[in-house]
Amino acid sequence: VEDRFRNAIVMDWNGLSNSSDPLPCELDQFHLGRINITDAVAAKQLQSRIQNELNEMEASIQKAALERELTLVDVNSIALETEKLFRTANAEASLVRAKAEAEAARTIQLAQTNGTQYLMKAVELSNQEQVIAFTYIRTLMNHASLSMDVSYLSADNVVRTAVIET
Repeated sequence: VEDRFRNAIVMDWNGLSNSSDPLPCELDQFHLGRINITDAVAAKQLQSRIQNELNEMEASIQKAALERELTLVDVNSIALETEKLFRTANAEASLVRAKAEAEAARTIQLAQTNGTQYLMKAVELSNQEQVIAFTYIRTLMNHASLSMDVSYLSADNVVRTAVIET
């Protein structure tokens, strides 16, 4: 094997091989030697390579753990942002609903006040006792847990009773 290798190099350097130009030197001596590596050195080299592989594996594991943590942080921040937007939307919807209900109540109250004044003028309720009695009856009628029957004298002098549904 050594002789074949030496002859190939000599032919290459002298330009006898397939290469175009010979090398500008002359091969005088050629030695091919072997190095004998002791078992202790081989074991150390093997342990070193194993430790390098273990270090690379640990670095990969740590990198993967870091990526998982960063992903978890991103997921949590997205969840928090979603929760914030949801709560903000609910709060704004509640505010709009409360404003609408307050405006509706104000409009109803204003209509009742105007209607009461118009009614009192139309039926000519002028003294304080009649106004108070009317207001009391209307308050009772508007009460949700009250059922009321009204008795009145009809034109033919018969007492009639009517149930007032609220």
